[in-house]
Amino acid sequence: MERRERGTAWRDAIPAERLPEHAGAASKGGEDRHELNTHGRRQVAAARLGASSRPSKGTEGSRANGAWAARERSARGRKAAGYGAVSPETIHRRRGEGCAQNMVRAERNDFHRVASLDERDHAILLSLLKHKVLTTHHIKALFFRSCRRCQHRMKELRNLGFISSFVPARGFGEGRPPACFILTKTGLSEIADAKGVRASDLSWVPDHSYRSSQMLAHRLGVNAFFCALAEASRAHERHCLVTWRPEHWVRTKAAEVKPDGFGRYLHPGGACEFYLEYDRGTEAFGALARKLEGYLRLAAGWTEDRDLTGFPNLLLIVPEGVREGEVGSALRHAIGSVHVSGSLATSFPLYVANEEHLTEIGVLGPAWRHLTTDSDRLLLLDLPARLRDLYRSNRCLGRHWTDDHPGHRRRIAPASSPPRFPVLIREGSR
Repeated sequence: MERRERGTAWRDAIPAERLPEHAGAASKGGEDRHELNTHGRRQVAAARLGASSRPSKGTEGSRANGAWAARERSARGRKAAGYGAVSPETIHRRRGEGCAQNMVRAERNDFHRVASLDERDHAILLSLLKHKVLTTHHIKALFFRSCRRCQHRMKELRNLGFISSFVPARGFGEGRPPACFILTKTGLSEIADAKGVRASDLSWVPDHSYRSSQMLAHRLGVNAFFCALAEASRAHERHCLVTWRPEHWVRTKAAEVKPDGFGRYLHPGGACEFYLEYDRGTEAFGALARKLEGYLRLAAGWTEDRDLTGFPNLLLIVPEGVREGEVGSALRHAIGSVHVSGSLATSFPLYVANEEHLTEIGVLGPAWRHLTTDSDRLLLLDLPARLRDLYRSNRCLGRHWTDDHPGHRRRIAPASSPPRFPVLIREGSR
C-alpha cells in the first residue's frame, strides 16, 4: 500500500505527455511492482525538476508560463549543442550578458570582413565609381575567372553595404538579364579611406534611378564593348587594354565633344587610341550631324598644318547596317557645315560598325568601315596606331590579377569563358 501511494504521488507530479508509456500501462493494469527502467528514472527526475520550477496556474502563472518554456527550450538547446545542462535561473541571469556578447561578436566579425577587403575588391569599387553601373558579366570579365565566384563575392560586398544591385526590366521573350551593380555611400567612404581623401572630393552622384533610366541600355552597351576588349586581349599574346576612361573624364570643356569613352588598346603593331560613340539609333539626323561637326572642329584644330597624325580614331557602333548609311549622310552634311578641306575630310579617322556584325565576328574581327573612303572593313589592329613603346603594358585591364606577379596566386586565367563578342581574327593578320 505504501508503495502504491508513492507511485501515485510521482504520477500526479508529471504532466500527461511526460509519462513513459509503460508507466501508464502499469497504472491501468495494477502492476505496481513493475520497476522503472533507466529511461523512466531520467524522465521522473526531469519531471520533478519541472514541477518545482514551473509556475502554477492562474493570472500571474500564465504570464510567466511563456518565459518558463523559453528558458527550458534554451537549456535543452545548449545541452544538445554540447554546453551541458544549464538551469533556467542561470539562463535568465545571463540573458542580457549574452545579448551584449553577441552584438560585440557580430561587430567584430563585420570588422574582420571589412578588413579583409583586398586589392581586387577596392578595384571593383573604384570601377563602379568610374563607370557608374556594371553587370555581373562585366565584373567577371575584368576581375574573375569564374562567374560563380564573381556572383558570390559581389553578394558579400552587397551584404556589407558597399554596393547595391538591381535587375533591369526585360522585354517579352527575353531571358533574365544579369544583375546590375552600383556603388553606395558606404562603398564611397571605403574608397575615400583607401585613397586618404574625403568622400566629398570624389565625383560621385547616387544613381538610384538607373532601374528606370532610359540611359541604362546605352551605358551598359558602352561598358560591354570595353569589357569585351579586355576579355579578348587575354586570348592573344602582347595584347592589352591599358586604358578605359569614362565619358565625364574625356569630354571637352565646352562640351562640343562628349564621347561615350576613350580607350587605348596595345597590340604588336602599335597602340590604337580611340573615342567610342555607342549609337542606339535614337538620335535624329540633325543631332547626329551636330555631334560629328564637333569632332571635325576638334580635328581641324589638332595641328596648324591639319595633320591628323596621332589624332584618336572615332569608333561609332550602330545597331544595324541601315544606320551606317544614315551616319554617312550625317558626316557629309557635317563636312559641308564646317567647311573643312578635302584632305582633312578624307583623312578623318571615322570608322563605323554595326552591332549585329560585331557580335557575330567579335571586337577584334574585320568590322570597321572607313566612311570617308568607303573602304573594306578593317580589323581593330589595322586602324591607325601610335608607337607601342610610348605606353607601359604592365597594368592591363583584366590581366593584372594574373600577370603582375608570376609567383602570386592567380586570380584570372589567361583564357576565360567565351566573351559576349567572340574573338575572331582572319588568317595572316597580326
